[in-house]
Amino acid sequence: MSSLANLMFPSAARYRFVSEIGRGGMGIVYLAERHSEGVCDLMVLKTIRSMSSDKVQRLKQEANIATTLRHENIVRTYGMESVPLDRLPQDFREELQVFRPWENGEESNSQQLLTNIRMGLTQALEETAEKLDSWDPGDDKTKRLYLILMEYIEGLDLRNIHREHIRTGLLLPIQFNAFIVSRVCRALGYAHQYIVHRDLSPENILVNDQGVVKLMDFGIAVAADEKVFGLAGKIQYMAPEQALGGVVDQRSDIFALGLVAYQLLTGISWFVPPKGLDFQEQAKHYQRVLEKDIIPPHEICRDIPEEYSQIIMKMLALNPEDRYANIDIAGNEIEKRFLYAKGFGPTNNSLAAYLKMFNEGFAMEDPGEITQLSFLADDANIVRMRRRVHKGLYTEKGVRFLKNRRPGS
Repeated sequence: MSSLANLMFPSAARYRFVSEIGRGGMGIVYLAERHSEGVCDLMVLKTIRSMSSDKVQRLKQEANIATTLRHENIVRTYGMESVPLDRLPQDFREELQVFRPWENGEESNSQQLLTNIRMGLTQALEETAEKLDSWDPGDDKTKRLYLILMEYIEGLDLRNIHREHIRTGLLLPIQFNAFIVSRVCRALGYAHQYIVHRDLSPENILVNDQGVVKLMDFGIAVAADEKVFGLAGKIQYMAPEQALGGVVDQRSDIFALGLVAYQLLTGISWFVPPKGLDFQEQAKHYQRVLEKDIIPPHEICRDIPEEYSQIIMKMLALNPEDRYANIDIAGNEIEKRFLYAKGFGPTNNSLAAYLKMFNEGFAMEDPGEITQLSFLADDANIVRMRRRVHKGLYTEKGVRFLKNRRPGS
């Protein structure tokens, strides 16, 4: 064994915040430069507010799990850093305070609702909410800003890809929808050996410049063998058991991914809480939506193959027992029954080629790139890259569904 086997040394790394990337319930996400001995690299830093010691310990346990995930379709988590709050500029600390979930020592409506749901619908295993430490700058010995270090991906998240398509009157081609969903299935199939994501949404699915799909943000994930009750993530993409405070497991991620696929396929989000509602009202609205059957995607849009629609509907079974037993089965079904059933289908390279042409407005269609997209050819052997949104795309049921989508309906 080498004499260096157990050697430890302090790091000379320094981080410089470059720009804000996004905001969430736990804090702000930044692009940052990591400097060490004259070498600079880009990383993502996700800020986590100062919290009680047992919360910090849980966060570290979850980060330890996340750092073990090494998969082509998962954004790497490298670890954690922390900074005493008194070393941060005052304006930076004030910016972080915007994300305190509690004011004056009282729980927010959403946290109180979660407590009520757990007490009413489940036997809670632990208290739902623990108050954060106060932000008194005079007591800075235990007040720290925690940072999760993640890989920086050059590309776009699925939410922005979808929005740009809608803005130009298009939807993502069905084959690429299925390809992206299948890659997320592979990521989850690997991750579910260790962890449940609990926050699947379009903004947590990235496509890099090489067409590689990457699942990110395991910030509220839990161990795969841990029984977890209650709410986390975005209610628009929650499984029923998650939104209603029941047991959350791997099948909850399957439902959430089905919701993402449904939205990208049809251009319609199955559940959109009306604006201006607090969390309790959103949950009540969700319960009303659950009373109605989900319309299969192929009954909304005429061009969606029934084979793929059936797979999505099994992912969206309201009863977890009726969903796929695990996400790998769903991924296999997508690939065997639809994606590659006729042979040649999407790849990382073809997804990158399509997105490149889309971003250029399809102004210059390279013959070599079009060859990669031959699986988009119609019955006349013409490659149809543009999946246009128009009245004829939607069935009569789909049109009625769109018209009936009113706040509170």
